[in-house]
Order: sequence, then C-alpha cells, then structure tokens
Amino acid sequence: MYKDELWYRQLIRSIEEHCLDFTEKQQHAYQVDLLLRLALRIREASDACETCRSFQSLLSPLEEDLPELPRSKAQRHYQMQQVRLIVEHFVKVHGLAPMYYYTHLYANYGFIAGLLVGIAVGLLTLNNGLYLPVAAVVGLVLGILLGYRTDARVKREQRII
Repeated sequence: MYKDELWYRQLIRSIEEHCLDFTEKQQHAYQVDLLLRLALRIREASDACETCRSFQSLLSPLEEDLPELPRSKAQRHYQMQQVRLIVEHFVKVHGLAPMYYYTHLYANYGFIAGLLVGIAVGLLTLNNGLYLPVAAVVGLVLGILLGYRTDARVKREQRII
C-alpha cells in the first residue's frame, strides 16, 4: 500500500504541475480531472486487482506526455484510447462509471433502436418514411431518460469514478 500511495502522490504532483500551462478549456478537453480521479481509483483498487496495478505503469507515461498534447493530435488520440481502456475496466470489473457514462451509452442504443423500429414500422410495414425520424427521436429520448436514471443510481450508490 505504501508504494501505491507514493506512486499516487508523485503522479498527482506531476499532473498538477503540467496543468498550470493549460487553460480551463484544454484541461477539460484533455480530461485532466478524469485522469486524477482514475489515479485515485487505481490506487484504491491496486491491492485487490492485478489489472489495476498494471494501469499504474500505463498512467505514468500518460502524465509525462501531457505537455505534448496541445501540439500532437496523435498523442491526444492515444491518450483518449488509454483512458477509455481504463474506464471500461472499471465499469466491467469494479462497477464504477464516470459521470453521464450510462446517459451517453443508452442514448446511442436508444437512437439505434429507434432507427430500427422506424425502419420496421415506417418503411417496411406502412411504407411511410415519416416514422423513421420520429421513432429515432423517441428512441433517443427514452435512451437518455433510462441512462440518466441509471447514472443517478450510480451516483446515489457512490460508484462514480
């Protein structure tokens, strides 16, 4: 535990030093606050989870590459992929999720389901294309509502990254 605590403190200090050069908009775009929360969750879970322990070696290079993010689109893309990989692990294994994770996920699913229903009902059954956008919007709204409800439950249970 002591080694994990030392790693966490050094990482947080380094990230905060690098972030002094970023504007508020850049910090939001590069998801610096999510990196900080992920580091905390990795420190907490690294004793019980070997994958989380391996994420320590993945998160340290991401911190070192922070100064290069404004200039390199490829570096930003790589960082987003690595952060997404860590988030997916926490969602699947530990039951933790970032804010509005399920809202975004279910909105996409609802939109796709609405399109499929619109095609099935509107184009194939009734031969009318007006049902396609209506069903897509209804599916999107239902997906957002279901996702928001799930996010509220996750927040209430304090399982937010």
